[in-house]
Amino acid sequence: MAKLTKDYFSDGEVLIIGYPLNDDPSMKMILPAFIRNNIKVYAMNPKASSGQDIKVYKSFSELPKIPKCAYIYLEKDEITPWISDMVKNGVTRVLFHSKQDVEPADVEACKNAGLETAIACPMMLLGKGLHKFHKFLAGV
Repeated sequence: MAKLTKDYFSDGEVLIIGYPLNDDPSMKMILPAFIRNNIKVYAMNPKASSGQDIKVYKSFSELPKIPKCAYIYLEKDEITPWISDMVKNGVTRVLFHSKQDVEPADVEACKNAGLETAIACPMMLLGKGLHKFHKFLAGV
């Protein structure tokens, strides 16, 4: 498992796959944290409706650029089909929010596909205060 540092977001950009996720409130902190840390965000979700805080692309082919790092913001049971798509489209690093948000088999499939993987809330790296303390406790 890769150790998460700000360098994990190659070239200062990230692809959030699954944004927005059923109005999950955590993205209201995560998206601004990426932007505040000068990390360009590309969002992709084939099921997304219009009217989001950020342009949401429906597929890899619509993206103006494909970042090397993807933050997976999908339901646990929706991750598997994305693994081969990420590899085919040049993603090399994958970040999962927590162990509860991904099946161990999907983490293993990512590793077997040659994807560098990490499991950690990006707020531990990008946030302030309590998030920095959580980073320390988690050993990230």
